[in-house]
Amino acid sequence: MTLQPDQTVRLCARDWIAIVAIVLTVCGAMITNFIYHDRVLTQLVVQAEVTNKRLDKIESKLER
Repeated sequence: MTLQPDQTVRLCARDWIAIVAIVLTVCGAMITNFIYHDRVLTQLVVQAEVTNKRLDKIESKLER
């Protein structure tokens, strides 16, 4: 489609609603993945802390 330089393309309300829906869908997916990623990292940190505490207990028993 070729437009003249003085012509302007205008979007109707349906087009804007579709654009907003796409943006909200992408943002929702990103937020969901961020929350999942944050939970996984928190679990890893907690597991690492528990493992370190167990290792410290074992080391202290071995030193006796």
